[in-house]
Amino acid sequence: MTDYKSGDEREGISEKGAAAHNASSNKSKVGHAGYRNVEPIITFDPSHREKIITQDDSHIVLGGDRISSKASGYAGKGHTKCHMIDLVVGRDPKLSGNPSFKGDAARIYICQRTDADHSFGLVKGEVGSNKARSAIGIKADGVRIVAREGIKLVTMGKGTELSTGSKLKTYTGIDLIAGNDDKGLEPIALTHKLEDTFEFMLKEILEDKILGALQEMINNQSGLNNEIIGALAQSPESKVAMITSAMKIQLQALAKVQACRMAGVKFRLRHLAPNAKGWFGSRNNYSN
Repeated sequence: MTDYKSGDEREGISEKGAAAHNASSNKSKVGHAGYRNVEPIITFDPSHREKIITQDDSHIVLGGDRISSKASGYAGKGHTKCHMIDLVVGRDPKLSGNPSFKGDAARIYICQRTDADHSFGLVKGEVGSNKARSAIGIKADGVRIVAREGIKLVTMGKGTELSTGSKLKTYTGIDLIAGNDDKGLEPIALTHKLEDTFEFMLKEILEDKILGALQEMINNQSGLNNEIIGALAQSPESKVAMITSAMKIQLQALAKVQACRMAGVKFRLRHLAPNAKGWFGSRNNYSN
């Protein structure tokens, strides 16, 4: 975690601001106990359609989709139905009064039509990147959502009417992406499905098939050993019968082994294929 930076940063303030600070009769009050501070403030450069509510470096902008210069976003390209509300604090001084979705300190961006993933620099993931959709984007050093009861992350999916009037034809899930890197994205495991998978593997394959076949082979081999000992002094006909019995036991053992192999194939088809009924991964939600 980055060390906390000093909260008394006045480098870069205007000459007027510096003069006001130096002329203050009580400098100890400046910025304390609700008094206004003297600090560098970036002057926002609004477009003609934007209405701004500003106090120091806290801003609410009402206008059209704009992610940087006045020519950016759907509003900058002359589109209709792309109204936005941009709540931002701590503007990036490097962009000369333009919005910076990368460098501004904190932002809540609400827009009727925008390319939110592109604006915030997000990877595609499994959900994909929205284009020309209504969106709400939140960005800051840390984002905390706190509920006194529960929190739900819900996607509506197939049949839902979008703000554009079209209807969704598929279901879209939820991506939990660490590091803004979607290379290692995997379906989230479902606990009950995974439990059923291990239970099936232990009971149906290990206990019933493998251990059952092994125990039967041990019992048969023990019986065969006794027959061999008893047949050493028997007639040729008895020895032929003994050999026939041994071959029968061998074939039965091979059948058991083959049954184990088939159980493994069934297990793979039932649990390990993404389209299988017992697939333990989520079909919609992914994480890395």
